[in-house]
Amino acid sequence: MNRNLIIAIIAVVVIGLGYYQFSMKPAQQAAAIATQAAADASKAAADAAATATKAAADAAAATTAAAATATAAASGTMSDALAMMDPAKWDAAKVTAMIAASSLDDATKKTLTDAVAAAGTDATKIAAVITQIKTAMKM
Repeated sequence: MNRNLIIAIIAVVVIGLGYYQFSMKPAQQAAAIATQAAADASKAAADAAATATKAAADAAAATTAAAATATAAASGTMSDALAMMDPAKWDAAKVTAMIAASSLDDATKKTLTDAVAAAGTDATKIAAVITQIKTAMKM
């Protein structure tokens, strides 16, 4: 073969390899990196969604448990309060504590507490105070 032809073939091969090395290979590497990054982002999103779902389920369970506890406590508190509103079971200290723990405004609490103290052991006054407390607490 001709020496010039061999040089031309070598030049074409070198140029082809250079083109591949500097144009195609970086593009392939960038595509591989982008594909891996997309896969990582997808996995992270799936993990975040799973974590959020679990957190929501845990929060719902906690809220349900708290509501059940509050309902049971309120039911017990209401029955205790109604039991205290019986003149035969009247305990001024417990009634005063119940009034203090209630959600009534301070002026109403003071009025009711003063009425309990004024009733003493008089059955007629106790009955009137019980009516006053039931009205104020909407029992």
